[in-house]
Amino acid sequence: MNRFLTLFVFFITTTAFSNPPSSRVFVDLQKFSSLKKVLYIAAHPDDENTRALAWLSLGEKAETAYLSLTRGDGGQNLIGEELSEDLGVLRTQELLAARSYDGAQQYFSKAVDFGYSKSADETFNKWGKDLILSDVVLMIRKFQPDVIITRFPPDERAGHGHHTASAILAIEAFDKAADPNYLPEQVKEFGTWQTTSLYWNASNWWNKEIAELAKNNPDYLVKDIGGYNEQLGMSYNEIGTLARSQHKCQGFGNLLERGSRIEYFMYIKGTKLKNDFFEKNTKSWKTIVNSTFDKKLKKLLDDFDFATPSSNISTLIELKTELEKTEKSTFRTNKLAQLNQIILDCMGLHAEINSTDYAFVAQEKSKLILEVINRSSVEASLKSIDGIAINKPLVSNQTLIDTLDFQNSAPISTPYWLNNPFTTVFTVEDKNDFLKAENDPTYNYPITIEVDGSIINATLPLEFKWKDPSYGERRRAAISTPDFSATFNDKSIILQPGQTKTIEVKVHSFKADLQDEIVIDAPSSWLLSQTKFPVTIKNKQEEQIISFKLTATNKSERGALVLKNMKGEILKSFTEIKYDHIPTQVIFKSSQLECIKIDAKIKQGKIAYIKGVEDVVPQAIQQLGFEIDVFTVSDLSLIDLNKYQTVVFGIRIYNVHNELHNFENKLFAYVEDGGNLIMQYNTVSRSNPSAKFGGPLPFELSRNRVTEEDAKVTFLAPEHPIMNYPNKITQKDFDNWVQERGLYFANNWDEAYQPLFSWHDVNEEAQLGALIVAKHGKGQFIYTGISFFRELPNGVEGAYRLFANLLSYDGK
Repeated sequence: MNRFLTLFVFFITTTAFSNPPSSRVFVDLQKFSSLKKVLYIAAHPDDENTRALAWLSLGEKAETAYLSLTRGDGGQNLIGEELSEDLGVLRTQELLAARSYDGAQQYFSKAVDFGYSKSADETFNKWGKDLILSDVVLMIRKFQPDVIITRFPPDERAGHGHHTASAILAIEAFDKAADPNYLPEQVKEFGTWQTTSLYWNASNWWNKEIAELAKNNPDYLVKDIGGYNEQLGMSYNEIGTLARSQHKCQGFGNLLERGSRIEYFMYIKGTKLKNDFFEKNTKSWKTIVNSTFDKKLKKLLDDFDFATPSSNISTLIELKTELEKTEKSTFRTNKLAQLNQIILDCMGLHAEINSTDYAFVAQEKSKLILEVINRSSVEASLKSIDGIAINKPLVSNQTLIDTLDFQNSAPISTPYWLNNPFTTVFTVEDKNDFLKAENDPTYNYPITIEVDGSIINATLPLEFKWKDPSYGERRRAAISTPDFSATFNDKSIILQPGQTKTIEVKVHSFKADLQDEIVIDAPSSWLLSQTKFPVTIKNKQEEQIISFKLTATNKSERGALVLKNMKGEILKSFTEIKYDHIPTQVIFKSSQLECIKIDAKIKQGKIAYIKGVEDVVPQAIQQLGFEIDVFTVSDLSLIDLNKYQTVVFGIRIYNVHNELHNFENKLFAYVEDGGNLIMQYNTVSRSNPSAKFGGPLPFELSRNRVTEEDAKVTFLAPEHPIMNYPNKITQKDFDNWVQERGLYFANNWDEAYQPLFSWHDVNEEAQLGALIVAKHGKGQFIYTGISFFRELPNGVEGAYRLFANLLSYDGK
């Protein structure tokens, strides 16, 4: 699928042919003509300089690629509940959405984002340096860039261990890719590659004096990337801002930028360039094909017919014929694919293949509908699809409609990197998937079209489309599914000995007339009210809820409750990630529920949870046994807060609802009257680090954090009620935490606040601001940067016990 869609409408269609305007086709022809390549390397989704990518790809007309080492799995989410691998899927698609604007290509290594890292050493220790280095070398050998650009410096200035690691790996891979003795099996398949130069995309972020430093300095290439592209009707600044604004789950939407923008590229390795990234590029179409091809291509660029783009096709066919005579290579394959797409776009050819549903089970049969329309006067015919001869003319502006028989034989559709268990790196077994941003479509149909006597091969993804009265046409990829899925509401369940809870499972049938059985396999010494359920569902896509009671005993052991079908196969859960700025994503995982027996007492009462960013903390509060009401900030004008024992702010509430400041007088009055107000973490802005964050007594936020999940904890006030009631907090409560201790800790607080914990990462000073509490009137205010939003859904017992104490605290 060509992801270089028109800039004016994002994802007009997800079919192979998206019919961009002739000005965009001309830009694609310019890129076809260009023989430049540049590889940009960083660590995460959002690290890339989208403005620079837009300038390189659409301004310099270089084939531009971004290698992100990770998919952002360890980050946070501003727009939904997705975390961990689900967040990685969302951020992968946001990167692809960004690339659809800036015109670059997207690739990934096998590294997992395990959260904030303070050193490259820690990062390499968790990833395995050699493994990720081999990925970077493979990227260089396959892509063969003229220049590599890193986003970060190879030292602590990068500000994150993953950032530093990305630069270190780029520098080492620069040499390793050219070394025939490094990974010789890789060399046999792809050869070696010597990149000309490696530069660092520096900025005043790292050096406020960079403009003066770079002036007339041979170690820098200084480029104004803010130019205006007349064919696209936008500047590279605007395009880059649109691209960056696709990182919505990270809150990176921004106002469009226009005008001059200076970027600084500092020499790191290889040949030091004088004026231009590609000044050492000696590739020429004269030598790749012949001088006639070169002249014809240049003339086409000079005389391109924008008013009637189909009139360019005869020359394009001549170029295609000449290129096909050259020796087979990856370069030839890629360039022919670009040229084929340009020809089809000049025809205004639209082709799609649609199914009657979006989901198909094994061996399911259906009819598919093929539609092809040639919106030009150029003579063309549809020769075949999926190896089936068609041989029908494509009459100008007349839709050709045909049907195909379909029987599903594809494996279950899920992101390829999630097929195997993982910790800090993904296990990818199929070499064809290495570096790929996403799966190929589950169903991809090869199509052959004859245009002006020349054969053009392309592929069509199978899609399902429907009419949404409030939106218009919608589409989603067709997928292969199990017969049915069984999905728990929660990732984990916590129970105290003797406690019973009702567990609900959503059963979704992907076939009609489903007849099966769900068998429940519980961990040792957990009691079930029922172990088997017959499943009978008449309609495809119908859902039903089954429920059973689960009881913990004194002997219950922590473990996974697993659901199986009547054949004894572990069932799959079904997760959909749906947002308007990305195609709908589907994840199938093993259907299981982590069962945790804990000793967590509570002081019974009602909790008000004021939502910030979407999170699952309210479900955890409910699991503890509290009665909870969930509100939005706008509800605060109507709520009688005095009905609640404790009011809790959702994570990052001030980041997404600045209007909360308008209700602070009411909230602080609640505290003065005896209420318990808990503020979970918010992020502090680099541009306004001293911003106030809604405490009745002043405090500030820092960027301080403790990333080592096993960092030793020191109790600063062991006699404080929060440390003792209703649960006695001990060192054991800080075992088995995940990813980190906390982030965005408080600092510069009023003397009335009392810090309760101290901890720190290796070789760092103690951090005291993870949990601070102050009496105010008859009540109390608590700020916590502890990562409850990660620990609770992962079933960390000590985090539950500590959070129960915070919720139960009455100041006595």
